[in-house]
Amino acid sequence: MSNEFYRFRRISSLIGEFEELKNQSIYFAEPESLNDPMEGFRDMYWSGDYIVWKNLFKHYLLCLERLCSQLLISGEEHPISKDDMPIFCGEEDFPTPMYKELFNEILLSFFENKNLITLIKSISERTSPVRRDELFFYLSNTHSFALEVIYDKYESKGLIPKRDIKNSEAGKIIEDLVSSDFIGMLEKSMFENNGDEKIVSAVFSAQKHSHSQMDLIYRHNGNVDNDMKNRNLVVIEFSDEYISQLEKLVFPEWYTACFMSECKSSSVWGHYGDNHSGACLIFNAEVIAEKKYLSMKGRNGCSSSSGATYGFANREFYEVDYKEGYGQIDFFRMLGRLPVPKLNSMWYSLDGKVSKCADDMINAEDQWRENYWNNFYRDITIKSKDWEYENEHRLILTNMLGSFSEPKDRSLNYDFQSLKGIIFGIKTKTEDKLEIIKIIENKCREIGRTDFKFYQAHYSSVEKCVNYSEMGLLKYKSVV
Repeated sequence: MSNEFYRFRRISSLIGEFEELKNQSIYFAEPESLNDPMEGFRDMYWSGDYIVWKNLFKHYLLCLERLCSQLLISGEEHPISKDDMPIFCGEEDFPTPMYKELFNEILLSFFENKNLITLIKSISERTSPVRRDELFFYLSNTHSFALEVIYDKYESKGLIPKRDIKNSEAGKIIEDLVSSDFIGMLEKSMFENNGDEKIVSAVFSAQKHSHSQMDLIYRHNGNVDNDMKNRNLVVIEFSDEYISQLEKLVFPEWYTACFMSECKSSSVWGHYGDNHSGACLIFNAEVIAEKKYLSMKGRNGCSSSSGATYGFANREFYEVDYKEGYGQIDFFRMLGRLPVPKLNSMWYSLDGKVSKCADDMINAEDQWRENYWNNFYRDITIKSKDWEYENEHRLILTNMLGSFSEPKDRSLNYDFQSLKGIIFGIKTKTEDKLEIIKIIENKCREIGRTDFKFYQAHYSSVEKCVNYSEMGLLKYKSVV
């Protein structure tokens, strides 16, 4: 396999606003900005004992209360978002003893509900993993009760006025689920179908689909005021958004710069090469122990005296795997973002007992860590076969050892020697070619480089694809 990798760029990025060519910069994008909506999708599931399941409901209540308090303070004046959920916080992180005492009282009232305790125990005894839609079912059907507990405690503390109307039926759904032995019926259905999880999955998928449709109907008919965004987040959307935020507890946020091992696809030129009017940069990878790298300069630490520090480091090229389906992630056993003390206090311990979900991390930490990172890179380098024509490879940045959430920190610089050449698109404008040639000429003269190559793309009637030819007359002589 060649050591060359191709990066298609728009002219506006290359020599326009961002001056990528002049700065020798490569921007690492967040997954949400990429063209595949399934980027980074993980088939998350929840399977654990009573300890972790009760802690999950406790965590849900903690995050919900925090947004309720923000809604109480700001109303609709200041936006509240899912990012305001204190996903990484536990009971020890409340800002004042008074606030902590308030939440503890809410917590006690919440778990005084015997039906809720029974439901959590039943969930923890499921013989098949709980998937996203099933988790949403349990949380959304607990949500009204959780809200009522929170607002009842607010009312008793004088934080809100006495309410004329209270939701006295808030716990009725939980009671019905328990009295009807809902989970027992799920288990029976699976047993009768030889343990086929598809039966259960179809039930909760249909329920979630119906829920989404009803939400649209309510909003369309005016039963929900779409302008009350903060209230809607807390009252209607919270369960779904909470589940999406939970993933942050497992793997770090990541960003990527995309390259390709081929550059002859007209579709790729049309999409990423600005409809053939852009350019394609050719990089030479460094091979170390059969892996391929690009040396890049970026933020690599922090100094107490000078702040952020910068330096070169090798970034590995990861080949994208095009296949159907995604790898599975065991949520309770892959909580890699929290320090061990907080992980134990928030998730793995309850009333002096330790969850079995902590066994792998405690008994075989090195193996657990290797498995953790293998899963991380596996899932961010998977795309469906629809994208196979791209032949994509990726450089990856993660937030594990430092934050790259600010876009300015995700623009890294490469050594000019690693840029072998540039291919002009079939429709690249002459003035853009001249500007690119001028920039490269200056860089080559600065370091006495004479081997840089320019190429022109064209359609090959023989190969039936976009090919390119060296522009051999464009050469730079070394300056003596």
